[in-house]
Amino acid sequence: MQRIYQFFRQRKKTTLLLSILLLGAGILLVRALSPDTAQARYVLEVAEQGTLATSVSGTGQVQGEAEIEVKPEVSGKVTQLVAKNGQQVAEGDVIAVLDAKDAQKTVRDAKISLESAQIAYDKLMADPDTLSLLQAENALAQAERTLSDLENSPTSEELDDAQDEIDKAQRSLDQAERNLSKVQVSAGQDLESASENGYNTVVEAFADITGIMTDLSDFIGTEQSEEEYIGYYNLMADASYTEDVLSDYETAQDSYDEAWAAFQNSSRDSSTEEKTEVISLTLEAAEDISNALNSDQILLNRIEDNGYSDSAIAEHIDEMMTTIPADVVATNGIISSLQSSANTLEETDLSAPNSIADAEDTVEEAENALIAAQENYDDVADGADEDELAEAEENVAERAQQLADLTVDVDSLDVRSQKLSLESAENKYSDALEELEQYTIRAPLSGTVASMSLHVGETASSGSALAIVVADQFTAQLTLNEVDVAKVAIDDRATLTFDAVEELTTTGKIVQIDTIGTVSQGVVSYNVLIALDTEDERVLSGMSANISIITDIRQNVVVVSSSAVKSSGTSSYVEVLDGVTETGGTQGVTSNTSPRKVTVEVGLSNDTQSEIISGISAGDYVVTRTITDSATKTTTTSSASSILGGGGGPTGGFGGSFPQ
Repeated sequence: MQRIYQFFRQRKKTTLLLSILLLGAGILLVRALSPDTAQARYVLEVAEQGTLATSVSGTGQVQGEAEIEVKPEVSGKVTQLVAKNGQQVAEGDVIAVLDAKDAQKTVRDAKISLESAQIAYDKLMADPDTLSLLQAENALAQAERTLSDLENSPTSEELDDAQDEIDKAQRSLDQAERNLSKVQVSAGQDLESASENGYNTVVEAFADITGIMTDLSDFIGTEQSEEEYIGYYNLMADASYTEDVLSDYETAQDSYDEAWAAFQNSSRDSSTEEKTEVISLTLEAAEDISNALNSDQILLNRIEDNGYSDSAIAEHIDEMMTTIPADVVATNGIISSLQSSANTLEETDLSAPNSIADAEDTVEEAENALIAAQENYDDVADGADEDELAEAEENVAERAQQLADLTVDVDSLDVRSQKLSLESAENKYSDALEELEQYTIRAPLSGTVASMSLHVGETASSGSALAIVVADQFTAQLTLNEVDVAKVAIDDRATLTFDAVEELTTTGKIVQIDTIGTVSQGVVSYNVLIALDTEDERVLSGMSANISIITDIRQNVVVVSSSAVKSSGTSSYVEVLDGVTETGGTQGVTSNTSPRKVTVEVGLSNDTQSEIISGISAGDYVVTRTITDSATKTTTTSSASSILGGGGGPTGGFGGSFPQ
């Protein structure tokens, strides 16, 4: 060791040079073995304010004169059929109307709720005007005066006012008692007058009824033979007619005899009850006589239809042809007069107790008012008690608080709560209007009504065909699987292109969706029919069509590429790069600062874009892809291998060994 030390001490320059060479080789070796730090590049895009749509696509076929089933979305009784089979209808024409009473009530209730919510919101947001402040100040002043009056009561003026109320109540009671006596007398007089008028009508009625009964008897037979003509009638008409004539005559005769007996036993001096009974029996007899006359008239009509000129009683029948119709008219007049008298008597009899009861109620109310006035006088004389003072003090405090409320700012939470209530009411009203419209069944497209399956009064079921319309325009049919068909709905818009007509793009809307799918090899599919908005002469039935159905669309929303949206657990985020002014194209940009993660709420999404509801704004630069540049690392790694000489091969930097 001593020799080695002496050797290096004598050759200081050589030793220093060797040390420097070894240090340099070490540095080169470390660099060769250590990878360079990768430089990240960020591919950016600018979040934009725009429109985002989602769609379902498929291939279909054009067809003509398609049969479209018109299916109501609600159930209800058919109240009106506007269209008829074979009728030409335009798109939107009314085909039928369903009973919408419940839906109309829902609309009315929703409208009232909306107006109430709007008033509450306006009231909350409105600044207090001068009038409101003045009213609140006056209310407070009045409450304070009331409290002061109670504290200083009673005054002589208050006692005088209370006594005036007693005098006024006594006068009202006296008037009510006089009116009750007047009503009681008048009721009896009115009832007596009505019964007297009714009895006079009975007297007049019997003057005619007796002759009519004679005509009924003459129609059947003669004094020598009461049923002399019945046999002749049976030769000219079925026996059932004469059976009715005899039966109704016997009933009329019995009623007449009973009424006549009651009339004979009465007089103008009879009681109201007896006169009422006579009127009732006479009216019943007149009605039975009318029935008998109607049976006679029916028999005469039958005989006239069959002919009777050769009959032995032709002259008798001619006479009856004139007599019976005249008796029918006279009897109807008698019934009308008697019924009017009976009604008047009944109404008078019913109204009299009611009038008396009303007058008695008025007396009772007046008595109660007098008692209340006397009690009020006693209360005033006793002065204000503790409860009244407490109530007055509470009223002063409430009025003061109301005035204070007008001068303070509205709480933000109250505003938000009321605004949400208003929005909820608006949505319910809109939903109610939409549901009401569903009770009016309209043609989905122009065409001819081919089949109406229901009639007025029958019930239409939701989802069941009410009618069929044969389309005038071209339609296109495509098939969707069970996943895609759940995303589309009637009236959804669609765009169509055609392989046979490359430059043509047309639009349409869904008019029919099968409710029952078709199963093929385990796959369930549904037919969807689309009506074309316009017709082009180049489009022919049977042509293939590429169809894209728009299932949802959002306008004026913040949109970014779907690749920019990333997930972390149950939340989503995007990376926003600050401090940049350009996207850098496909090569991206570098930055000394890393992007910041921003949690976002994602709305509608399609295959390429996503709606951002909250988190970022239009104009923010978001990262869609990160590129790590590893070119320097590769080059450095190759050079290091050459320096180590263990794997560079013939192409290595130094041929695999240190230079000599």
